Amino acid sequence: MSTQIVLEVPDDIYEQVERLAVTTEREVAEVLLDTITRTFSPFPVDPNRSVMNRNIEKFKALHAELVMTHLGQFVAICDDKLVDHDPDPVTLLQRVRAQYPDKVVLRRKVETIPELLRQ
Repeated sequence: MSTQIVLEVPDDIYEQVERLAVTTEREVAEVLLDTITRTFSPFPVDPNRSVMNRNIEKFKALHAELVMTHLGQFVAICDDKLVDHDPDPVTLLQRVRAQYPDKVVLRRKVETIPELLRQ
């Protein structure tokens, strides 16, 4: 479905659009529609977003406990479980990639006030 509108465009903008239309061998209306469509296109959503959101929620739920047991360390959460930890983020990343190659794993540093909760 689409809606037809009449649009009043300032001369200087129209001239720029017209030059682009000539250069790209398109109609002015097509250039304008393409520009508007790109401006309002939704951002792509990663198909693993819901899994990562669950891992984030688990991190938040475990936060008080993690502060007591892993303060200053980096933790890895996968499938709603704490699966690994290390003081070195690179070492943790290497292990996580080796042990969970096809999984979505959240890695975060355990701090008194976690980055995920800061405003």
